[in-house]
Amino acid sequence: MLRLPFLNARFEIPHPSGEPMHLGPMTLPSPGKTAYYAGLGLLAVTEVIEWPVVAAIAAGTYVAQHTGTPRGDQLRAEQARHGQREPATVSS
Repeated sequence: MLRLPFLNARFEIPHPSGEPMHLGPMTLPSPGKTAYYAGLGLLAVTEVIEWPVVAAIAAGTYVAQHTGTPRGDQLRAEQARHGQREPATVSS
């Protein structure tokens, strides 16, 4: 912890396990996600892929990563193992 009259800073060392890194009140994505989005940005800047296409890919990836629930993923994996086609109901 670094304390100065008008500044407080807290530094954390990132975990090598690929977990998100905390930078103050913000949470940075894992290194893999950061590299993915940086690569998309590089493709857009060098005009290998047009920027609207890159934006659509990035938005689709973000939505796909944030819409699934761990329990839903587990249910889908169990259904695939047992060959079920109908979704199972979950009671809370």
